[in-house]
Amino acid sequence: MHSIYKIIFVALLMVSFDIQKSNAQNIPSDYEIGINAGTLIYQGDLSTGNFGYTKNLKPSFGLYGSKTLTDFFSVRANFMYGHLSADESTYSSPAYRQHRNLKFNTPIFESSVQLVWDLVSKNVRYEKHQLSPYLFIGAGISGVNINRNWSRFDTTYFNAKSSASIGLGIDTLHHTPTAIPVMPVGIGLRYMLTDKISVNAEATYRITTTDYLDGFSYAADQKKKDHYYGLTLGISYHFGRDSQSCPKSPL
Repeated sequence: MHSIYKIIFVALLMVSFDIQKSNAQNIPSDYEIGINAGTLIYQGDLSTGNFGYTKNLKPSFGLYGSKTLTDFFSVRANFMYGHLSADESTYSSPAYRQHRNLKFNTPIFESSVQLVWDLVSKNVRYEKHQLSPYLFIGAGISGVNINRNWSRFDTTYFNAKSSASIGLGIDTLHHTPTAIPVMPVGIGLRYMLTDKISVNAEATYRITTTDYLDGFSYAADQKKKDHYYGLTLGISYHFGRDSQSCPKSPL
C-alpha cells in the first residue's frame, strides 16, 4: 500500500513540474542588441523631387544596443556606416543642371543616442508574433569625408558674373566639414519571431545644420540646408530569463 502512495506522489510531482514548465514564460531583461542594413538617401541642392537623390544608392549597415527605462521608453546607442552621393549629370531637366554639372560623394560614419517611445507597453511588445510600432528621436555626430567635383562646370553657359559662377568661387574657398551634428527622428515597426528574437523596419530622417554636406552652398541655394534619411531592415536579440508565471503556493 505504501508503495502505491509513493508511486502516486511521484506521479503528482511529475505532473506538477510539467504544468509549471509549460506555464513558464520568458521575461525580457532591460537590454537588447541588434544589427540592420539598408540605404541612405541624400536631400539637398544637388537633388530634385521630394524623395531626394535615389540613383546609385549604396548599402548602409548599423549596430545598436538599448536599455529599457520604463514600460514605454528606452534609450539606445546607434552606430551606422553608409554612403551619400549625387550627380547632376544624371538629370535631363531642368537644363541648367546639365551645365552646372556638380557632383559629390562621401562616406558616413554616424553615432547617436536616441530615446525610443514604444506605443505599446513592454509586456505586450515582447509577446511572440506581436507587431509593435515605435517612434524615436535623438542626437549624434556624423563623420564625413566629402569629395566634391566641379570640373564639369560649364563656364560658357554661366558667365563670370552669374550667381552660380560667383557662388562656386566662394564654395571652392570654403573648407568642407569633417563632422556634422545630426538629429535623427524616425518611426519603426517591430515583429517578435520568438521570445527573444525580433525583426524590425525603420525610416530615419536626419536633420542637419549644414549646407555643405554635398560640398556646395553658394553655387546652388545657400538658404536650403542639406539632409539625409535612411531605410533599414534589422534583427535584434532581447536578453531574458525564464520565470514561472504562476505564483508559488504558500504550502
